[in-house]
Amino acid sequence: MNDTLSKIRINQTGYASSLPVQVAVLAAGPLNLSDSDGKVIKTVTPEPLAFDEASGDDVRLVDLGILPEGEYTLTCTGDTASATGETADTAASPDTTRTIRVTADPWQAITNLLIKGLYFQRCGCELEAKYAGKFVHPACHTAPALGWEDRSVQKTIIGGWHDAGDFGKYVGPGAVTVAHMLYAHILFAKGCSDELNIPESGNGVPDILNEARYELEWILKMQREDGAFYHKLTKDHFANFIMPEDDHEQEYLMPVSHTATAAACACLALAYRVYKEYDADFASKILDATLAASKWLEANPEFIPFVNPDGVRTGEYGDPSGDDELFWAACELFASTGDPMYRAQAEKLYPTQSLTDFGWENVSGLGTICALFVLKEKAGDTLYTELKDAFLQKCKAIGEISDASGYGTALPADEYVWGSILPIMANSMCMILYGLLTGDETLLPKALIQWDYALGLNALDICFVTGCGERPIMNPHHRPSEADGIEDPIPGLISGGPNNKNNFPHIKEQLAGAPAAKHFLDVMPSADTNEIAIYWNSPAIFVGAYFSSLCKKG
Repeated sequence: MNDTLSKIRINQTGYASSLPVQVAVLAAGPLNLSDSDGKVIKTVTPEPLAFDEASGDDVRLVDLGILPEGEYTLTCTGDTASATGETADTAASPDTTRTIRVTADPWQAITNLLIKGLYFQRCGCELEAKYAGKFVHPACHTAPALGWEDRSVQKTIIGGWHDAGDFGKYVGPGAVTVAHMLYAHILFAKGCSDELNIPESGNGVPDILNEARYELEWILKMQREDGAFYHKLTKDHFANFIMPEDDHEQEYLMPVSHTATAAACACLALAYRVYKEYDADFASKILDATLAASKWLEANPEFIPFVNPDGVRTGEYGDPSGDDELFWAACELFASTGDPMYRAQAEKLYPTQSLTDFGWENVSGLGTICALFVLKEKAGDTLYTELKDAFLQKCKAIGEISDASGYGTALPADEYVWGSILPIMANSMCMILYGLLTGDETLLPKALIQWDYALGLNALDICFVTGCGERPIMNPHHRPSEADGIEDPIPGLISGGPNNKNNFPHIKEQLAGAPAAKHFLDVMPSADTNEIAIYWNSPAIFVGAYFSSLCKKG
């Protein structure tokens, strides 16, 4: 990776010829934009640099407007005599010059890469060279699992995705990941319908749905006979940094939980509506599982937070409340069954919902999408009119956060948490949905700048997606990428990004004094800043699918 940081930060994967070209500049003075012949076609004098609290940088966002397809050179210069039609200064310093590429549809390949990244997380099957290229490995984790509470319980549960940099599989995070993908397909099919060279390609089903089904089939296997869902399938500790097929220690079905059951119930209710168009038998199986989960939740209303049993040290995914999962489930069940009982449940839970969260811990935003884009007026005054007004106000507030950032990042300086890429992508999702609901494109450039952030327009001058960009992440906290003996990491995985809230001591020491937006290390041991996770890929898939769909004509 080039260690010289440019004073011009850009989307390193390119820009679309139909959308604003936005950059961040850390040098004062005019900017010259030159075409491929070296002719200055535009000179822009930005507002003065301003201090950005999150990064500690003096920086200014610059909107270069809509640019035709082509390759351009952007140069920071204090030479105010330059004007349109003159020749660019060929002696400009490398750190004050940046090449910008504009094409009709630059991000379909990136969206495809993010979806295909989940294929590389598949567990229980061989990754063959014709699909995985050099990142091959045999089937892994195919031995029977034991019940943690009752070791006489033995079940063979093969499939699903490895959750993150480890080999654990977790129902709640998996359900959220699938939901992001299914709503991307529902809302922006044009932006996420390509064939991806996975084993199911060419079967008449969009590959985003083929990949999501791989996880759905595993989630179905995680349901207990009474309708509840086991919280997770893991060992009692994280594996060493070995290849997945070399991880032979015993896996356990951890106890069932309310949050896993409600999240699975919601996701499956959504999946039923999507897959019945393609496979009626599979959809019927999904609906049966959904209704069984709903009955278990009704019969077990006392919420019990999941905590790791004694002796278990894998990801806990504990949650102090299950109301958001129940809200999402009620919305999806009403949409799938039409039973007004579920609408009443959602209305009862509505006052406690934040409405704009899309992560594994708070899924209220997924209930919001269902209410506003599926149920619509059928949701009634509370779940449509009232909810819509509240949601739109929250979206405007997110836009104001972007405005307050020197880089346009929709995240306050004090909220760079573990996996900060999630709230940034979630806030982009909110601003996208605002535009879809209102027809008002005011927040569109702000939504776009979050996508730009993920792909290089940030204080670190890093593309957070492996396998693309000028300065991509190279050392994610990801066991196969570390153990496979290949220099390049597995492609299509998005890093969690800067985190200054809860760091490992040795990482905190190395980053002492670093501003929040630079509290990051591209090193494998830094799970706290540089791990990957399926539910970080999926909101980026949603955002990428939207902007890719805008690039399609017709």
